[in-house]
Amino acid sequence: MDTKLLNITTQELLEKFGAGNHKPGSGSAAAFQGMIAAKLLVTVISLTNEKKRRSYYSKALPRLLKMDKEIQDRIFPELARLFHVDSVQFDKTIKLRKERDYEDDLYKKNEFSKQALEELKIAVEIPLDIASLNIELAEIAEFVFDSGFQSARGDSHVALSGAISGLAGCLSIIQLNLLSFGSDEAIWMKQIISKTNDIKAVYQKIHLKANSKIDILEKEVTENVLLHSDVNELLNEVKLNPKLSNTEVESYASRFQRLIWKHRKTIWKKNTPKDYVDILKPAKVFKKALGYEFFNEVEFKESNEIAGLIDQPNKLVLISKDYPKSTQNFTAAHELGHAILHEQDVLHRDRPADGSSINRRNKVEFQADKFAAFFLMPSELVKRVFGELFGTNKFVLDDNSAFYLTKGKKSQNELRRDYKDLNGLAIKLASTDYYFDKPIPIISEIFNVSVGAMAIRLLELDLLEF
Repeated sequence: MDTKLLNITTQELLEKFGAGNHKPGSGSAAAFQGMIAAKLLVTVISLTNEKKRRSYYSKALPRLLKMDKEIQDRIFPELARLFHVDSVQFDKTIKLRKERDYEDDLYKKNEFSKQALEELKIAVEIPLDIASLNIELAEIAEFVFDSGFQSARGDSHVALSGAISGLAGCLSIIQLNLLSFGSDEAIWMKQIISKTNDIKAVYQKIHLKANSKIDILEKEVTENVLLHSDVNELLNEVKLNPKLSNTEVESYASRFQRLIWKHRKTIWKKNTPKDYVDILKPAKVFKKALGYEFFNEVEFKESNEIAGLIDQPNKLVLISKDYPKSTQNFTAAHELGHAILHEQDVLHRDRPADGSSINRRNKVEFQADKFAAFFLMPSELVKRVFGELFGTNKFVLDDNSAFYLTKGKKSQNELRRDYKDLNGLAIKLASTDYYFDKPIPIISEIFNVSVGAMAIRLLELDLLEF
């Protein structure tokens, strides 16, 4: 009884493929390529289905899991069966041919020849089945490449290429074997040729798609290089200027924002921001534009007063979990300021930073605070959003605005007593959720900053008159 080839070691199997024999042969090799492709696809789908990625790939997962079941329950077992069957079946043809060659009796020689052709007909049908399964795998691989775990697209494309290679091998095997038949099998050969023509048409389409996937990766690499080249150019310029004014800090923050907007499709592979406010995400920018490891919700055991830490040589940022989300966000933007503006190896914020006050005693910390404010609350964007919410380029406290701000409950004189000064009015506008007879988004929440930080920015931009 023949040894099951799949039960031997990989080394032994490779030696059999390279031993100059026909068992296993090219048909088994085509099946084996499909089997490797199948296992790679199972791996990628498994990675896609990991708990930490399920929400991100939620739309594609139902189809991916259905494909996984098809591969494991039907496609792979059938390829494994055909791997062995092809080896056994073609061996029958070879043995009959050998008997024919060693036979002196011409009638027996002729009989062996006819029997060999009959066995070869069966052997021709097997690569057709292998080809069909490889087509299925190639189609699955296309979807997995596009919709599965994107960091495993190397595996997806190897699976796609392996299935295509197995498919191409089947076409070659069939064509070669058909050369052994004569006019007696003309009708059967036409049927086989018709099937191979259909398979070849599919092969050509899939091959083009496989090449397009390589083009996609090449394009992404090019875009990534352009992103990092732009980032490095900006960093090199900034760090040559140790004496930065507030105006220069704001200028660099604005240039960095424009750089992020320009490369947003590279930074956000999915759900690319459509509005400028959506790019103001320090965590995403650290990871994708600056190549930092970024961790929030960190517990600093050595001190519960540390709000954040940046380690530039090791490209690491840690943000404490002990403060509100708006404070965490401002602290992250503060550390981003250090990454862009400063050279120090390790810096940490000993007190929570939410932007409601500025550290003026330490120049480096002051600049990082200013950068955070400029980055999270860009002047032109704040002005635009403010105008959309309050219907004016400058909010003037008068009887009309007091009426709209309090639903008619208080006059401007009452509000002047409540707010006391311009700062009090700024705090009110930074936190209000109702104006002009309708609910409005809270502007501090739009920019994911504290009410105090937004109030300071409104004052800086001269958007209020008390």
